[in-house]
Amino acid sequence: MSELRSLFVKLKIKKENLDRFLTAALTPPVPDEDWTSWWDSRDMYSKSPLKEIPMAFQKTNGAVIESCVNTKETISQEKWEEGVYYFVSGFFSENFYEILPMLAVLKSAALYMEPGDEGVAIIYDYFWGGQDVLAHLELKAGQATLKHTNLTSQIDKKVLTESNKMIQDVIDAISSDDDD
Repeated sequence: MSELRSLFVKLKIKKENLDRFLTAALTPPVPDEDWTSWWDSRDMYSKSPLKEIPMAFQKTNGAVIESCVNTKETISQEKWEEGVYYFVSGFFSENFYEILPMLAVLKSAALYMEPGDEGVAIIYDYFWGGQDVLAHLELKAGQATLKHTNLTSQIDKKVLTESNKMIQDVIDAISSDDDD
């Protein structure tokens, strides 16, 4: 049985550009070389070729993120802190087909970034203690690249440490809210 994976997003982006990204309509994803080479690098059962990337049902990028934040079971939170936007979901998704719409949204953030901006998103097995990585996305101005990362040991240790801490903090905060 598959277990839900965690999502960590960190974008160093100007607030006004973040706001434009969050209020923008979804960008239809195109299965280009970046998408297909990443897809081909993934281990999965009954894999078919990536010919189409499903879009989320919401109208805007921000609404997609808010749908996670507003779904209590995902244990999700977003915050803006000193020029950096964070979005964390402790229990995001368990399969590749479900993560495609979110990856499409996150890849489109690069369209709103300026030179010097950067970002990262990882979907991995934090909560259950495994080492597998479903997706690893790196962003900079105008470019979002899906990395072929398979294990957490392949992720920059500083990024992974920050991700682990933030996910645990969100899980702890939401869990303590439930206890009240």
